[in-house]
Amino acid sequence: MKRILSALLLACSAPAGAEALVSMDSLLERPMAVRVREFAKVQDKAHTYLARVAFDPSATLTERWRAVTTMGRLDPLRFRPELDKALSSRDWYMRNAALIALQTDERARAVAWSMRMLEDRALVVRTQAVRNLIDLNARESEPILWQQIAAKRNFRGRESLWIRTHIAEALAYFAAEGRSRHFQKLLLDSDERLHKWAIIGLENSTGMKLTAGKEPVEIRRQKWLTRLGVTSI
Repeated sequence: MKRILSALLLACSAPAGAEALVSMDSLLERPMAVRVREFAKVQDKAHTYLARVAFDPSATLTERWRAVTTMGRLDPLRFRPELDKALSSRDWYMRNAALIALQTDERARAVAWSMRMLEDRALVVRTQAVRNLIDLNARESEPILWQQIAAKRNFRGRESLWIRTHIAEALAYFAAEGRSRHFQKLLLDSDERLHKWAIIGLENSTGMKLTAGKEPVEIRRQKWLTRLGVTSI
């Protein structure tokens, strides 16, 4: 209600041209496809508006998030300075939104930033970085992902954090020949969520399937352990 009243007051009392600002405020609440289509009609004004909202400390988290993610869909090349600033923000949601925006930038840049953000202090940001690498089919990130799945930051004490499941998924998709021992280690991991991806990784890296996909994961796991000669589980 407060936002509606503010918009009405602006529309009634603001000088000429302020109607565009009010209209852009309402656009920011629309679905992404609508936002992009309408902002594209007023490129220069949209650039100024989105850059202001994204870094306005008085704006809500949702408003700032939508402003940053819209930048990526609207024109990631033009918004690169703003996206770089967001990627270096102290606020985790700004870094996370910027990673999402990067998905439509040049692939090399998106992959480089996503790999860099695998070491971000915020778990949700690190997880988004992994999702980016999966969506970008960034097979070149496989070596660093093996490092990250064992990194201390991805554990809470001895508890395996959810990001390791996403990393295991990426490794399964990017599985390279000769990685059997790596995936064997995941088969023995105490986090059972990793086992499914370890099996898929073994299948992809060896070209072999020992079981039907519909069999329970534990049965498939046991068959692979036997195949690998692992007798102590």
